[in-house]
Amino acid sequence: MKAKDTETPKKAKTTVYMTEEEETLLNELFIKRLRERRKTDKSALLCEGIRLLFEREIGDKAND
Repeated sequence: MKAKDTETPKKAKTTVYMTEEEETLLNELFIKRLRERRKTDKSALLCEGIRLLFEREIGDKAND
């Protein structure tokens, strides 16, 4: 029997330039989630940050 196909969203590969301080902050978030046994990766953290920034900057305006 064939497993149910699930659509995976198309992903884009990008390069991110950040300062050492920003890299340290990202690493701290990554380590915190690992300690909490919340499986994640740095790409997921960056995507979550983008979504939160979007909501803060544009999300409220989209609901007007």
